[in-house]
Amino acid sequence: MPTKGCGIAQHFTILAYCADCGAKLYHHRSITLTKEQESYICSNYQSRKKCTAHYIRAVVLEQLVLQNLQRVVAYAQEDENEFVRRVMENKTAVQRAEQEQAKRKLEKQERRISELDRIIQQLYEDRVSGALSAERFAKLSGGYEKEQEELKQSAKELQAIVNTIETQAVNVQSFLKIVRKYTAPTELTPALLREFVEKIVVHAPDKSSGHRTQRIDVHYNFIGEIDFSPEYSRVSRQTTA
Repeated sequence: MPTKGCGIAQHFTILAYCADCGAKLYHHRSITLTKEQESYICSNYQSRKKCTAHYIRAVVLEQLVLQNLQRVVAYAQEDENEFVRRVMENKTAVQRAEQEQAKRKLEKQERRISELDRIIQQLYEDRVSGALSAERFAKLSGGYEKEQEELKQSAKELQAIVNTIETQAVNVQSFLKIVRKYTAPTELTPALLREFVEKIVVHAPDKSSGHRTQRIDVHYNFIGEIDFSPEYSRVSRQTTA
């Protein structure tokens, strides 16, 4: 039977991704390493040297994910209405602008699809009456039908964008159902990761301030990322000449 630690590690290798190249993180462990020394490293760096290491210790990653989860769950439990509002606003400005643009474009395309229906119908009538040759009919109708098919496919994609807000509202309620099943989490478990977390994005360390800081972004099932990402900070050791 796998240990709890092993279960957490297995889930992190599925959930954790490099912020720069998008590759999964590789769990670095061996019999010579203690639990404190185990780490996660970008698999592109590990295998093909196409990225930086994005090295983060396993215990630190667990700590940051747990802190993030604790903050999100506490917020949702304390004020569900405010939590729903914040989640919805998390997508706001840019996404709403995209949705409005998509809606206008969709309406325009739907009008053109209807117009093409009338044009194609007229072509058939002209062909039947002899006002249009078979060759000319084939060329015109083929072009219009191709345009109409492309517009229909595009309209489906635009409709999906327009429907996003309604879908988000349903998704927030699905997330809250999960939150209600738990009291405040005090430790990270495979069950919590399965229920709550969609993916974890690990950023490269930043030493520009003289400290080694490292950010992670936790994306949750149903609602995506909530801006509660803590950073791990450690004073960089200074070497002397």
